[in-house]
Amino acid sequence: MIKFLVSGSPVPRGRRRLLAALVILAALALIPLPAHGADVTSRWPEGCAAAGLGVPMDGSAPIVVWITPPNGGAATTDAPIRIRFSETMNTRSVEDAFSYGDGYSVYTVGDGGVSWIATESADDTLRFDPRLEFATGGTVTVHLQGQVAKDAEGNLLDGNRDGTGGDDYAWSFPVASDGIPPKVLSTTPAMGNATVSVSTTLRVLFSKAMDRTGVEDALSLAGTGAPTLRIADGSAGWTGSRFPDDTLVFDPSPNLMSGTQYRFVLSGDLAVDRSAVHLDGNGNGTATGSPADDFVLRFTTEMQDLTPPAVVNRTPAADVEGVPPSTQIAAAFSEPMDRSSVEASFSYTDGTSVYGATDGTVTWNPPSDLFSFRASRILSFEGRYTVTLNGSIARDNAGNLLSDGAGETWSFTVAAQPDTTPPYIRGSSPYNAQKNVSRTARVSIVFSEAMDKESVVAAMGITAGAALGDFRWPNDATVDAMTVIPMEYHASYTVYVLTSATDLAGNPLHEPDEIAFTTAAWRGPVTGRVADERGTGIPGARVQLNGFSRLTNETGGFAFESVEQGTYTLTISDSGYDAYTEPVTISPGQGSLGTIALRHSSVSTINPIPGVFVATAIIAALVIGVWLVRRRRSRPTERDETWKAAEVVPVEPTEPGPEKKP
Repeated sequence: MIKFLVSGSPVPRGRRRLLAALVILAALALIPLPAHGADVTSRWPEGCAAAGLGVPMDGSAPIVVWITPPNGGAATTDAPIRIRFSETMNTRSVEDAFSYGDGYSVYTVGDGGVSWIATESADDTLRFDPRLEFATGGTVTVHLQGQVAKDAEGNLLDGNRDGTGGDDYAWSFPVASDGIPPKVLSTTPAMGNATVSVSTTLRVLFSKAMDRTGVEDALSLAGTGAPTLRIADGSAGWTGSRFPDDTLVFDPSPNLMSGTQYRFVLSGDLAVDRSAVHLDGNGNGTATGSPADDFVLRFTTEMQDLTPPAVVNRTPAADVEGVPPSTQIAAAFSEPMDRSSVEASFSYTDGTSVYGATDGTVTWNPPSDLFSFRASRILSFEGRYTVTLNGSIARDNAGNLLSDGAGETWSFTVAAQPDTTPPYIRGSSPYNAQKNVSRTARVSIVFSEAMDKESVVAAMGITAGAALGDFRWPNDATVDAMTVIPMEYHASYTVYVLTSATDLAGNPLHEPDEIAFTTAAWRGPVTGRVADERGTGIPGARVQLNGFSRLTNETGGFAFESVEQGTYTLTISDSGYDAYTEPVTISPGQGSLGTIALRHSSVSTINPIPGVFVATAIIAALVIGVWLVRRRRSRPTERDETWKAAEVVPVEPTEPGPEKKP
């Protein structure tokens, strides 16, 4: 036990309790606290294990105890994503629940490498290494679906730590911006090539993730005596080599003219990366806009079109299994084809019978470089089919035979039984209930399997008067789109997908799905000026906008650098003037509050400085008086006795306390 003594006498019970509390508080004060913003989740299990706090026991919901990159902490472009859980997890369920988005696309575990590490227990830490590095200057949001991720015992993830499983867990982190302007690293065809095929596809590799719209608007292709082509005069696609959207592929339509010098240009005024940094077209390290930083590629086409066409994509893919029996057969070519020759060259067989284009429906895209066929009768279950395009018949518009006469052949296998499993949405960006979404963000949705693209586009929509457009398919199971015009600031939207969206077997979405989110509020500078009744600026006046405070400059001007839209209380004060207090509403792009006039005070004021001294003197006198009264009331009975500081004396419970001094 502990006894508190003052001058050898026991301290009364009430004061002992007070002193004990002070000792405990002093001990707590010595415990080091983490720095502001530090991620303390890595110490949660160790710090609470002894007390049984926070760490789920068997049968309880698992939680996330540590993440990297940390929430709100800047990450490098090549940073891995690591998530540590409170216990052993069902790895498959966590991988199915995992996704991340960057405002342009959504990614899943298939877009990188996954490994599991034993930190405190087996399979309690997920590490994900993205195939593509993060875009500089962007923000990445990681999302775990609480209704999917579970531990080894089947308990759902407790994302909000309320003790009940089934909650999503999400966090965001910015990617450090380097401020370096993007540049072109390589092109196909190469600069100065004098024998470029008239059916060429242009490929441009950039040093950074680019803004698709800006680059596409910046593109032009002109030849001597040939019309100038823009992005609409062909098809454009984006892929990633090191970063997302760092590679543009442009297939002009129709074919280029033979024996013609061409000039491919990307305007330095329009082409920007995702951070809106303009293109460094001449590669000197700075971006000054057009014309100095226009990127220019010059090449000359072949004198005669002698380039044989080739098949660049096949549906179904070669040697794939489990193909739905209702699937269509398609072939994409490297250039526009002579339609009748391709249809005549087409055949497919199940090993017993041979079928041709007349045994179904044939369709072509406008540039005539995509042939599609749907059989009148569904394909046989477990059937092995071989597709052939006869190279001695199929040719391009210049008469060049397919693959120089070799043609094209590939095979696939139909599923063993009907596909009756309805598709579902595996992940999305934004995710449901996400806040602070960019008003120009693309909406990306990942389905559980390859989908019928036309049905998905027709089944998708968005509320609040917005409209979706620019649908793109990075793969057969992922669609992304964007609103036709930017969304409103700080507004609620819901993207929906109806059950009319079907997979390739015709199975509808298992239920209508909705993705609700809120866009970020506008933030920007707010300025104004404070003047008197005559319009003369008042320097040194204090301007307060809720918790923000500024002093006016010599002309009465003031500025707040970054203010979020909303309603605030504006307060302005200065000696000799009546205080000004009014509510103000800051709207997106408002910028200026104008000039606020202060009125001179109608009542003379007393100099506040002497008043402060008087008030201070009165308070000091009162404090001294109270202290003297309390000291007189508690003086010792002996004149020469003095008070000693309280001392803590440890004693055994059976021992008597120290005797009182005579």
